[in-house]
Amino acid sequence: MAGLKLMTAVEAAKAVSRLTGRRCTARRVRHLLVQCQLGTELQQRQRGQTRLFGVLDLAIMRLAIELDRQGVSSWVTRVVLTYLRNEIVMAFKSAAPVSLAIFGLRGSLHPALKAKPPGTVAWVPLREVWRGIEAEIGEVRSATPTVWMWRDVPLTAVKRSTI
Repeated sequence: MAGLKLMTAVEAAKAVSRLTGRRCTARRVRHLLVQCQLGTELQQRQRGQTRLFGVLDLAIMRLAIELDRQGVSSWVTRVVLTYLRNEIVMAFKSAAPVSLAIFGLRGSLHPALKAKPPGTVAWVPLREVWRGIEAEIGEVRSATPTVWMWRDVPLTAVKRSTI
């Protein structure tokens, strides 16, 4: 179980709040990751099953909070993250030194080693977004090894299509 780095929506919201220093709610986590389909676990849940979110999900949430902090509207954030989701996930997985740049209503990935392009509304290095997420999940999981599904169950008993 030590290898499973998964959290519930409430735990994810608290973790993102601690990592960013800005308020994040479980409703916002569910909205962005499930309803807007930015997360990794999108299948329907039945009979009170708990949805669990992983490291990539928290990185996407942290990126959305950072864009919000830099003054990007929630609509532009959702559009940019929706259209660039696959590229952002590949950049997170490869640990490539890239940054997300937003120009008005559009976004694109740029090498983080280059200077910030002129006219950029928001500039977020993706390595900075990733930093500390795994440690935060590990801390939460060591404190609470079970999740609530109408009763406490071990994390390994919760069905998940992706890990």
